Amino acid sequence: MDLRVLKSPEPSPPGQHLDGFAPPPHNGAMGDRVLVLGAAGTVGSRVALALREAGFEVRCLARSRGHRNLACASEAGAEIVWGDMNDDAALAGALAGCRYFVHCAAPYPWSGLHFRLAGYRNQWVPQVRQHFAAARRAGIERAVFTSSLSTMGLAGRGKQADEALAYDPARQGGGNYYPVKAALEAAVLAETAQGPATVIVNPTGLVGEGSRNARLSAACVFFQGLTPFMVDAPMNFVDCRDVARGHLFALQKGRAGERYILGGVNTTLREFAALAAGQAGIHRPLVVPRALAKLGALAAECAALLTGRLGALSRTSYYHLRYGQHYSSAKAAAELGYQPTQDLLPALRRELQWHAAVPAT
Repeated sequence: MDLRVLKSPEPSPPGQHLDGFAPPPHNGAMGDRVLVLGAAGTVGSRVALALREAGFEVRCLARSRGHRNLACASEAGAEIVWGDMNDDAALAGALAGCRYFVHCAAPYPWSGLHFRLAGYRNQWVPQVRQHFAAARRAGIERAVFTSSLSTMGLAGRGKQADEALAYDPARQGGGNYYPVKAALEAAVLAETAQGPATVIVNPTGLVGEGSRNARLSAACVFFQGLTPFMVDAPMNFVDCRDVARGHLFALQKGRAGERYILGGVNTTLREFAALAAGQAGIHRPLVVPRALAKLGALAAECAALLTGRLGALSRTSYYHLRYGQHYSSAKAAAELGYQPTQDLLPALRRELQWHAAVPAT
């Protein structure tokens, strides 16, 4: 499918735009407009920027007023329309006049307590199905859904996980993140069987600017020496800008119904911690057995029930370590032309600058 942008002006559709933002003259036809959900987040904001750089008209439906990720998107020429994606009228209005749809707004169940699982599923799965049903009604031709590395099954020792490995609830049922993400991905594929043609992308561990909470940034935690202890695990980290370009390639070239891992560098958490701590001239935290992390996660979850606040340590973060493995992006490379950087240092420094841990250069 030809996704080139046509050079004909198109008046801006009605809608409530970002305060003080006057949309520039459109440089593409209405048929090349993309609706992005989740542009206040790390992935969605970088996707909006990548789409704009490629020449697409971009519309973002958002409710997080004042977030700087949205300011970045608007400064790049994206149209910001305020509304809740779970409001049928707001979503239908945002989809009107769009040809493509990129859904980067999947929820993140950070708590791993099992009694929350049914509630997460009952709330989020119908919502995501409704988003894609609305896209079908609006005549969207192609869509991309941002899923997760957690929907891949566990590879054997010394092997890299790839898209052929299906999620295995018997082996990956810990916490809520993994079963919820698998349910969301399955729901999207089922909902879009009759259209729109939808491609699934599965990013690995993000590094770079755009994250909303410095307390959940491993780069900041290790750089600032905020923890004396850590647990090691095999991991795959990827520059958020590479993930954004991967979404663009998936929209342009991806096969409907297929999954594509958007990974970067196969490494370990210990090596990543050493990279971040080395930038600060300090030693990385002491590596301790995983059993201590599990106990700490349980304690943190119990404390959160009392305080209503859950930090970086949770059962979800523990299971990220337990299920840590290396990933292959060979399919995305072969079919999409995806070629991520193998140097994480620039992305790590951008993440630190984003959270003002180091001065901007």
